Amino acid sequence: MILPRFLLFSLILYFAVPPAPRRVFSYPTGKGPKCIAVGDLNHDSRPDIAVGNEDGTATVLLNDGMDSFHPPSNSPFQAGHLPNDIVVADMNRDGNLDLVIVNTQSPYLTILLGDGKGSFHPASGSPVNVHSNPHPHGIVVADFNGDGIPDVVTDSWADNQIELLLGDGNGGLRTPGTFFTVGRRPYERLRSADFNHDGHPDIVTTNLDDDTVSILLGDGKGGLHPAPGSPFPAGAKPWQVAIDDINHDGSPDLIVIPYDRDVANDAQIAVTILLGDAKGGFRSMPSSTLRLAGCRGATSVAAGDLDGNGLHDIAVLCASSKNLLILENQGRGQFAAISQAASIGWGSVVIADLNGKGKNDLIVADNENGSITVYRAPQDSASKRAH
Repeated sequence: MILPRFLLFSLILYFAVPPAPRRVFSYPTGKGPKCIAVGDLNHDSRPDIAVGNEDGTATVLLNDGMDSFHPPSNSPFQAGHLPNDIVVADMNRDGNLDLVIVNTQSPYLTILLGDGKGSFHPASGSPVNVHSNPHPHGIVVADFNGDGIPDVVTDSWADNQIELLLGDGNGGLRTPGTFFTVGRRPYERLRSADFNHDGHPDIVTTNLDDDTVSILLGDGKGGLHPAPGSPFPAGAKPWQVAIDDINHDGSPDLIVIPYDRDVANDAQIAVTILLGDAKGGFRSMPSSTLRLAGCRGATSVAAGDLDGNGLHDIAVLCASSKNLLILENQGRGQFAAISQAASIGWGSVVIADLNGKGKNDLIVADNENGSITVYRAPQDSASKRAH
């Protein structure tokens, strides 16, 4: 008897063997932590953590190299209204990483310049009015015009557009920016990668109202144009997106989750994986619509190798059902779901190697608790499965 796909996936979920337990550490932040970024903020060659909090602050947690994090004396830092997305980048080219923060429900971006020791101060002209309609939600930073200076792209979702703002080299942005049309209602998330392998950064947006993602290819001169075939179907109500090479072919793929409050059919509440063709095009991975069983209010998605077996897994944060759902990559397009209870609210999840030992950790913003939780990779996490 041939089992229906959804039943086969349910069986895989049921018989999944849990991985080795992760060590769990929690650290206080400001009120309502929402977004997370990782980078070496104090030049000690250890990844640190920056958190945007809904109380208008950014918490910095410095890695002490002994499996723990501590804030500098003057953290948290003022970060503008309702931080919703955060990026670390050297905006003024002084060799120190800075913070770029989206202030949603306002037209502003906040830029905080780092001193290389873990402290931050506002850049000249920050916050920057980006004239987004009605306000921005997401952000990416890359050099889009080839001048060696980081630029910023954000959304103007009510106009079905994104906006490119060129960096001035001193930590500021040149306004107004240049607007580019994408799909309908690019509401929450945009991300960047080199999708067509030409050495220039490109953009993906999730388009909530037409069930697509748009791919805009950069020309390295400040221009962005739709990839052939864009926009691409991306499941019902695409909202959040992660970029990762799921099938190990050397090209970036997309992992998309829906805004399930707007999804009429529960069967469509699922992860959609879109495989990149190295030319800027995308197609659905065979058997890749993975139902988010037991996950309500999916609010964030991340991807990376979580168990050291060379296969990249998917982590989904589930705000309403208060759990963290891990989709463990079994190879050949199959995933096993492992759920872990967590009191998180509408936070976010990031996958990163925090101790430089080649094993990825999970970082979760516990929005309701005013903290982040770090799920450390187990010491014996390397998988012995043959593949």
